[in-house]
Order: sequence, then structure tokens, then C-alpha cells
Amino acid sequence: MKLILNGEATMLKRKKTLTKFTTGSILIALFSSVVMAGCSVEEKGVEPKNSTPTDSAIQLPFEKPVKFRVWEPLPSTALAVMKNYSESALNKELEKRLNVTLEYIHPTEGSAKEQFNLMLASGDIPDFIVGTFGDYPGGRVKAFEDGILIDIKNEIPKYAPDLAKIYKAYPDLLMDVETESGQQFYAPFLKGDESIYTYFGGYLRKDWLNELGLQVPETIDEMHTVLKAFKEKKGAAAPLTGNVGNIKGIYFTGAWGINQDHFIENGKVVYGAIDPRFKEYAKTMVQWYKEGLLDPELATNNSKTIDAKITGNQAGATVGNTGSGLGKYLPLMKNKDPKFDLVAMPYPVLNKGDFNPFMPKDGPTTGGGAWNVTSSAKKHLKEALAFLNYGYTKEGSMLYNFGIEGVSYKMENGYPKYTELVTNNPNGQPIATMGQFYARAFKDGPFVQDKRYFEQYMALPQQQESLKTWTKYAKQVTKANKNYRGTLTPDEVSQTATKQNEINTYKDEMFLKWLMGKEDVDATWDKYVEQIKKLGIEDINKIRQGAYDRFIKKFPQALNPQSFNISDIYNK
Repeated sequence: MKLILNGEATMLKRKKTLTKFTTGSILIALFSSVVMAGCSVEEKGVEPKNSTPTDSAIQLPFEKPVKFRVWEPLPSTALAVMKNYSESALNKELEKRLNVTLEYIHPTEGSAKEQFNLMLASGDIPDFIVGTFGDYPGGRVKAFEDGILIDIKNEIPKYAPDLAKIYKAYPDLLMDVETESGQQFYAPFLKGDESIYTYFGGYLRKDWLNELGLQVPETIDEMHTVLKAFKEKKGAAAPLTGNVGNIKGIYFTGAWGINQDHFIENGKVVYGAIDPRFKEYAKTMVQWYKEGLLDPELATNNSKTIDAKITGNQAGATVGNTGSGLGKYLPLMKNKDPKFDLVAMPYPVLNKGDFNPFMPKDGPTTGGGAWNVTSSAKKHLKEALAFLNYGYTKEGSMLYNFGIEGVSYKMENGYPKYTELVTNNPNGQPIATMGQFYARAFKDGPFVQDKRYFEQYMALPQQQESLKTWTKYAKQVTKANKNYRGTLTPDEVSQTATKQNEINTYKDEMFLKWLMGKEDVDATWDKYVEQIKKLGIEDINKIRQGAYDRFIKKFPQALNPQSFNISDIYNK
């Protein structure tokens, strides 16, 4: 079998000189000459059986075995069944179908940023780095200028035709995957249906509500009433539990129509943390804390202490994901306390009929699951893109979403239904763990996530209802279009990063002082705003406004965002 190439296209012509970069305050020489190659075509191996050719520009399976190296964090939820992704059933099936070997490099949990920097400094760069590149000063654009990432835009139509087909069908995706200069550095993780864009919100004890004759709160005032009842009549020591980040997050600040960071209002960049509405929000949270309605241990809580309070009747409400929240507590308490029940709360507002314009709502792309292509893949870029393209084919989509037919799923009346190996594992492993062993839908990757995975993952009635509750105003949120868009240039990052870090530190310190009653909001507000201005927020806003204006000029359609479901392409 010969490789079927789409013409005699050459590799990327643009040669980048590897330079030095700064991580924090340390200047590290990344490479002395050429990045060590991470991808290799091996000479040994037998063509795998039962593999199906795709429409890729290069015929799959590969004629000779191909090896790629991948840097990707391994979630703790997967550790019960594998210590490395190479051990997964999904990976072994990919090897079988494509004649490919994937060598995964997993950073130690809690040390990912440090190990990421050390990996770059060593010069031993894998072919793919999974993630946002948020820990790299200057982001992807600077990593490109430093010779770490490569621009694959012109190669995608030739060697990743199925991905190119998706971009052609849904051109608004380019707003997320392409820079204002027209560069593309990665293969994206795509969400196939709007129904799986939102999975985060607040929830509380439904059995307590019923016992007390209360309704699910919709407004800030109604939530105050409920939390007060939980404290006084149910003896909850922490009526609303979580951490400080939950309280400062958009679930609450959005009730006042702001977030604590940069957002867009009437075409202008606004920094929420010094907006007068933030002051009113902060005063409300301080009052709740003073009344004992918020967990007194917000500043020190971790996942274990939060779990203990929710399952130990110490807390009646919190915020979190429907999968790892509702999906964890309800089964856990089923036999321990048959009355235990949870229900989702709408995003609270000040007045009924309003909506929170910052409701967490993924778009069709999420940066966290992006497979960035490095200069190490340059030597075999055609093969690298052909491999990435497989995830966007119909066959690849089925594998990445559901795993192996007859093993991890079966087709029932045209619907891919997970088997009990995944949903009711005989060894007691949860669906999220087994789902990662057989597929990628339970995490992310270079493919289109299928809503049918989500329908089975969120199988409990309370989970399904939570999604309806949290997405009730999804269309209004999209139309409000308040989230900041725009990419700072490396030079702009260098001008703003230190200032923004100092502002964030000061802002967080002051909020904690207010919350704990060490400072009064009214008495210190003007001084607080003045200090943030002294630290340079107005200069930052000006730079961010310029980046936003560039983005809108490049992508004017961003002013009128449209809804679409990418998975529809497989039915055309």
C-alpha cells in the first residue's frame, strides 16, 4: 500500500528561529538549535486488521507504523483504571485501526505548570501539546514566534479534509480557532450540540425545601430566605458551602449584570471589579457571611470538606457541575438517606424575569481540549494532520465518543447505547472513569463531542432537569454577547501581565478582607478603586479595547453570534 497524497504539497515554508522566552522572572534558553523530533515513522510493524480507510488525504491505516508523542494531563478520575492513556482500550483500538503508536507524557497533578516549563526548557518537545497554552507568557502566538508551535492553516485542507469540511460548513468556528492574523495552531475539541454547552450551576436540598414548604429560589432575596431557613430550621452550619472562588464567580456576580473581570458593554471594555455594581454585590455577600448563611470555612474548603458537609447535613446548597456534583451526591446518598434529594437552582437575579448574562456557556469550541501542533511534528506533518483528522470523520467520531462497538456500546434502533461495562461497571468504577478508558467524550480531544454521550452520562432525572434549568435563558445570554473576545499580542501581554497580576492579587486580598469583616466595603471602596487605577487598570483596558476592536474587525459576525449544531454534518 502506498501513501495517497493530495498533490506534492510541501511542508510549511515559514521557518521560525527558536528564541529565548521568559517564564515568570526567569529567562530560559529554550533550544540551542533544532527542537528534538517527537514523531517518527517506524520501519517495523504489520498492517493492522479490520481497519477502515478514511477520506483523509493520506490513506489510513498508515503504510508504516507511525509514532507520536503527546503531552496531556491525566485526570484523577481516570487513575483507578490506568496510569497512562496508552493503557486505555481506546488507545489500543487506535493503534489497531491506524497503525499508530501514541506515547503520552502526563505531568504530575499539581505540578503541571512547573513541568510544562521544564519540558519546554529541555528542548524535548512532543508532537502535540494538549491545552490552552495559558501558562506560556504570550500564549500560542508567542509560542509560535518562539518556534514551539507551527501554523497549520494552509495544510488543513490538504491533510485534514474532514476538519476543513467542518470549518467550511460552520465558518463562525474560525473566530475561536484562528488568530486575527489568520494563523491556526491546533486541532480543536468541538461540542456537537448546543444542549451540551452548559453543565454548571447551583443546586440545593430539595427534601429540605419540601419539608419547609419553600420553593426553589429564583432571586437573590429568595435565596437569602431559603438559606436563612436552612440555618435556623435545619441547623445547617454552612447553609451555602463551596469556596471563595464560587462566591466570587459569575453565578452570583451575574445577578448584578457584571463579572469581576473584563467584559463588553455597549461595545466598550469594562473591568467589573471596580464597577459600582460590584460594590453592591460585595456588600450582599458580606452581609450573608455575617449572618452565617455562607460557609465560614470558604477560604480553606477543599473538595473533601465540601463533600462531607453536603452528605453530612451541614450544608444545604452549593454550586458545581451536574456530573461531578449531582451525579456524585445522589447515588452516594441513595442508600444512606433515602429522603436525600437535590434540585437545581436557576442562576439568581435581582428581579424575576431578568437573566444572568454571564451564565457559563461553552461555545462550540473549548480551548482546554485543543491539540496544539508543535515544530517536532514538522518532519511528518502530513501524517500528524491525517491522524488528527481521523477524529473528525464519522468513524473516528463514533470511536472517540462511544468506544468500541460490541464492547463499550451497542447500537439499539440507531442509537449508540453504552454497555454496562461503562454504565454499571462490575468492578464498581463510575461511568466517568470507564468512559475515559473506552472513549474521549468524557474528557476532550480532537473530535466532535456527541450529545448522545451526554444524554447517557446525565442519566438521573435531577441531572436532566438541571440542564433545562440552567439553560433556560441560553439564547438571551448568546444575544447579550457580554463576554470579552480578543487576543493580546505578545508585546501587549508583556505590557499588561505584571500589572494585571498585581491587580488580581490586591482585588482578591480586599475581597477576602471585606468578606471576613476586617474591612468595611463602603469605607474602603473609593480607596480600593483608586489603588486599582494606580496599578494600571486604565492602561490595561485601553490595550484590551484595541484587541477587542481588532477581533471585531477581523470577525464582524461576532457582533451577532449564531447558533448551530456541528454534529449535523454527519447526517448530511
